[in-house]
Amino acid sequence: MEFRDDGTVAGDYGCTSFRMKAELEATKLTLGEDVPVLPAPSATPAPPEKIASCPTPQMQQNDIASSTGPDVQKPKAEDLGPRSPELKDFEAKVKKFFHRGQLKITEKKLKQQAGGPPPGSLPQLRNEHGDVATLTIVRSPDIFDTKFRLDGWEVYDSSDNVKSAKDTSFEFHRDGTVTGKLGCNDFTAKVFFNGSHVFFHDTQLTTHRTCAAQNMEDEAAILRALKRSLNYRYAGGSERIHMRDDVGSEYRATGLSFESATDQ
Repeated sequence: MEFRDDGTVAGDYGCTSFRMKAELEATKLTLGEDVPVLPAPSATPAPPEKIASCPTPQMQQNDIASSTGPDVQKPKAEDLGPRSPELKDFEAKVKKFFHRGQLKITEKKLKQQAGGPPPGSLPQLRNEHGDVATLTIVRSPDIFDTKFRLDGWEVYDSSDNVKSAKDTSFEFHRDGTVTGKLGCNDFTAKVFFNGSHVFFHDTQLTTHRTCAAQNMEDEAAILRALKRSLNYRYAGGSERIHMRDDVGSEYRATGLSFESATDQ
């Protein structure tokens, strides 16, 4: 969930997107009526599992289209996978939590770790029925003030280094773009953050140089990955960012890992 400047709270219950009017006063959060969900960019999703953890944007569009009338063509079986029972149950619980009255903002004190720094705290939301949700920060503001390099490929349960990582750079900007270098050439792309997900789209090279063979090979692979416009689930801050394809199964997921390049 995201608290946005337009006076709304937006996000998803697990998969199903929501956006509601919100009023924040001191330590009280009041969620109001639903408002139209902001559209996500078009994406080219990977094939879903037979039982998908979370349907991709295209699958959700197919789901909507298939319910608009008997004359609408049904999506093919391979394009749409049912959600798992566990996810349906989780979504129902989250939605019920948000719709049970005013929410009080409190904090959860973290435990002191032996030899570690002073413990911090995490924000919590508590409704009038005593239900509590603990929140964690998904995207640090430092992401927009840090230059990163792409240093690793994540493939299923293993990872591999990007050999020309030192010649890559990624800078995420607050205007919804990312610029940098893919190993040889400069590039630009549009980037769309939404809760714990991020999309790259319209990736383009802005220079056309020729470099060492390894750099050109890595650049072509990175460009292919970004042009797939997959739905990435991510986590990160100013030191590292990890992104994994949200394809419904960790055993089929691939991803990208970035490290800070500001100290180089």
